[in-house]
Amino acid sequence: MAQLLRAKVSDYDQETETLRLWDKKGKRITPREHLLPLAPKGAAIVEKLLAMAKKKKSDLLFSSNGSTPMVETTPGKRVFSICQVMGCEAFDLRDIRRTCETMLAGMGVSKDVRAQLLSHGLSGVQAAHYDRYEYITEKRNALEAWERRLDDIAKGNTSDSNVLPMKRRKSLS
Repeated sequence: MAQLLRAKVSDYDQETETLRLWDKKGKRITPREHLLPLAPKGAAIVEKLLAMAKKKKSDLLFSSNGSTPMVETTPGKRVFSICQVMGCEAFDLRDIRRTCETMLAGMGVSKDVRAQLLSHGLSGVQAAHYDRYEYITEKRNALEAWERRLDDIAKGNTSDSNVLPMKRRKSLS
C-alpha cells in the first residue's frame, strides 16, 4: 500500500499502461523499481487519478488535497468503515493482500509471478544477481485474469471457487 500511495503522475506510462512503484522494503539502501503493467480496469482507474491530479495541479496520484501524499492509514480506515456498514467481520489491508495472493494461487498464477506481481521480497543469488527479467507479460496476464475473476464474483459467478458472500448482521433493534 505504501508503494502505491507514493506513486506520482510521472510514474505512469500511458503508452504502455505501466505504473512504476518503488519498493523500499527490507534492507535496501536504494528502493527497487517495481513495474506494474495494468489491466484495462486498473489503467482506467489510473487515468481518472491522472485527470484529478491535473485538475489539482499535483504530481501525486493519491492525494486528498493535491499537495500531500495520502496517509498510509487512510485506506485501512476506509476498509474499517466498509466493515461497519456491511456489518461483517473486521478485516484489514493485510487480509486483502493475503486474499489476493491466495486467490491468484487458486487461479493457477505461479508462485514466481505472484511474487513479482505483489513485490514480495525477491532474494537469493538468482534474484539478486542474475534474473533481470521484468515479468511484464506474465504480470499483465495475471492482472487481466484477476479483473475477470473479480467481475465474475461481482456478478455472483462464484460456483468454481471458495468465495463466500458476506452477509449483513441483523440489527439488534
